[in-house]
Amino acid sequence: MLILDDYCFICGKANPKGLRIGFRYENGYAEAEFELEKEYQGYRGIVHGGIISAIIDEACAYATLSLGLKAYTAKMNVRFRRPVKTGEKLSVSSTAILVKSRLVEAKASIKDKEGNVVAEGDAKFIVYNEDKS
Repeated sequence: MLILDDYCFICGKANPKGLRIGFRYENGYAEAEFELEKEYQGYRGIVHGGIISAIIDEACAYATLSLGLKAYTAKMNVRFRRPVKTGEKLSVSSTAILVKSRLVEAKASIKDKEGNVVAEGDAKFIVYNEDKS
């Protein structure tokens, strides 16, 4: 059973160790603005790629959720265009479309404050069916 609560690592406001990114989402689209501090770095001053990937996954999930669907990630690809610096102002946006009754495809990009893409990705989600999943 997929249950939404407020403890998600990326968006949960109740998770003291999480990123607490607040997404706006509707009609197959999701977006958010955020900054990542030193706690999320890999190399000094550079955000860990796994954190960037998790944000892209979350944005795609919110775009899917905005279609009224609960789903889980089946496959995801991420392309890094340049290193993301800690403390940098960023935005993420995502779109999703229902391809088949249980398959959603989504894509997302993270941009810097000048609008340059720093990372982008695409994902496939399987729609959760409580009777069969």
